[in-house]
This record gives sequence, structure tokens and C-alpha cells, in this order.
Amino acid sequence: MITAIALGLWGGLFAVGIFTGMYDALVNSAIDRDLTHIQLHAKDFRDERAIAMFIPGADSITASLRHIPGVYSVSARTIIDGMGSSPTSSQGVKIVGIDPSVERNSTAIARRLVQGKFFEGSERSPILIGRKLAEKLDLRLRGKIVLSFQRPDGAIVYGAFRITGIFDTESSTFDGATVFLRRPDLDGLTGVALIHEIALRLITNDSLSGIAAKAATLCPNLQVETWKEIAPELKLTAESSDVSMTIFLGIILLALLFGITNTMLMSVLDRVKEFGVLMAIGMKRRRIFAMIFLETIFLSITGSAAGVALGAGTVAWFNRTGIYLGLFSDGLSMYGISSMLYPIVHSSIYPSLGAMVVFAACIAAIYPALKAIRLNPASAIATFG
Repeated sequence: MITAIALGLWGGLFAVGIFTGMYDALVNSAIDRDLTHIQLHAKDFRDERAIAMFIPGADSITASLRHIPGVYSVSARTIIDGMGSSPTSSQGVKIVGIDPSVERNSTAIARRLVQGKFFEGSERSPILIGRKLAEKLDLRLRGKIVLSFQRPDGAIVYGAFRITGIFDTESSTFDGATVFLRRPDLDGLTGVALIHEIALRLITNDSLSGIAAKAATLCPNLQVETWKEIAPELKLTAESSDVSMTIFLGIILLALLFGITNTMLMSVLDRVKEFGVLMAIGMKRRRIFAMIFLETIFLSITGSAAGVALGAGTVAWFNRTGIYLGLFSDGLSMYGISSMLYPIVHSSIYPSLGAMVVFAACIAAIYPALKAIRLNPASAIATFG
């Protein structure tokens, strides 16, 4: 029984580690990619995406936000929806104008380059594009892409840019529809400096609500949103992971419950004569009940301790080495999940697991214990003597 419980919890915790690691990777990769922790926009910009809906006085606002304790980096961005064209094809793209020195600390794009460099050197009109977009438009490093979009005055402008870097993130959707260029180069096309988004990267996610409230106080005329509000599906994933994993472990323990009950029942039937003798010499039935009850609990706790130790050790090992899921990389990239998985089990799972083990052991002990105390001492000794 100890072995069955240990192996069951070992497998359960490892499965929980894989799923939790996948959930955490989904959230963290989105924050690292471009979401950051907090974003500020003009009212209704995210709904209408109009180029004229810029942030007035963005430079002074950015400087004020940098002084909030807990803020690691503040990036001011120009966001324009336009078209990217090559000699062979065209594709709708999200054009992001950035300050490369600041953006390097705000997102992981600089670290996700598979070709080229992150706005280094004196190249004129450099641009970074995603690997997926490069495949769609049949473009290579050092090739040219033409961007077109509508200026605030309604005129359509075109600009040619040299590809100096190709990035490859966890999300094929992002890689297929996003380009990065320097803000001054984009300002030259728009004719005016426009900031549509101010992104805050925090030192830790624990201070998210407090810093968002301070930012809202500093910028009452702007829409201040955390990553949970911008991407509610990620919020749901983050908040439901512990609950769903606890339910998953509960199902495993429910299956083990029947095994524990069966094992203890067989143990009781094998010791019918002993129980008959104990009752015949005056041992009270409640003591027999307590003996079987405690025996079940102690065996379950021993098995669960071994299972938790094995599971935690296995998760810790693979958390360091990672699990490569290259065979499923195309499917995972559609959901923004990396092909390198690092299992993790949140510490909040263990108290719930301990409580469920004790509860399952208590339930499993009831029927075998009742079976034992209902024995007739004389019949038990005679039948199995």
C-alpha cells in the first residue's frame, strides 16, 4: 500500500509540475515578449487603434513613472497598424517604434534574435522582424521590407527598411505580425513624434496592484491596465492553475482511496482470528476501530511522504535540466508556449495535498474498521481457528 501511494503521488506531482510549468511559461513568455506588467494608453486606444490617439506629454509621464519604487524599466512605444511588403507578398503587421536601449530591459526581444543584431551599428533604417513573417514574405537578413500606413493627417506613407535582425519567440502569431524599428525612424514617416503606449516592467509581479494604483494616480487621464486586464485569458490561466492542479491530485487520491480500502479490508480479513481473540479477552470495539483507523492513516502518511519526496525531487531535477518538446514545437508556438519546458510545483499545492491525503486515509479506513468491530468473537475464533 505504501508503494502504491508513493508511486501514485510521484506520478501525480510530476504531471502537476509539467502542467504548472506550461501555464507559468505561457504567462511569463507573454510578459517577456511585449506585454510587460503594466501598460498605459490614451482612453479607448486599445479598442480603436487610431494613430491620432497618442499620449500627450509622454516624455514627462515616462520620467515620473521611472521614479516609482519597484519599477525596473519604462518603455515608451509608438504603435501603428500597417502593411509590410516584399517583392513577393504583403502582410498586415503591427509596427512598434521603440527606444532600443530601454526596450532591451523591458522585453526579451533582444535575447530572442536568431539572426542579426539588436539595432547595433550605423545601419540606416534598421528593422527587426519575426521569423514567421520572414518566411511569409520570403525575406532574409539584410533584405528590404516596405512598410505602409496612414498618417494622422490621412495621407498614406511608405518607408523602406533594412532587416538587421530576425527574432523567434514562443508565439508564431506574434512573430508573424510584428516588426520593431527605432522611434526616430518612424517619426520621420509620421512627421511628428507620437507615443501610443508606455510599458512598465516591474522588479517583481508581487507589487503589480500597488504600482498600477500609483501609476493611475499619476496619470488620471490615461487608461492604466495590468497584464491581467490586457490579457484576461492569461489571468484566468494563472489564477486557476493551482485550483485545477489540486483537483487533479484529488482525482488521483480518489483512485488511491479505493486501493487503500481494498488493501485494509484484506488485512482485516487476514486477521479475523486475532481480532476475535482481542475482543474475547475484553478489548473494546472502539479500540479495535481506532487501531485500524490509525494504522491506515500512518501507512497513508508514510506512502505520501515517500511520494512527495520522489515527486518533488523529480520536478526539481527537470526544472534545472528542462524537458525538450521539439516534436510539438509548431503546435505549442500557436499558443505562445516554449518547446523547452521547466516543470514546477507551487508551494501552495503541498498543504492541500497533505490535507487530502489525511482525508482520503480517514475515509478509506472506515469500512475495514467497521468490518472488524462487527465480528462475533466466538465465530471469528471458531471459523478461522
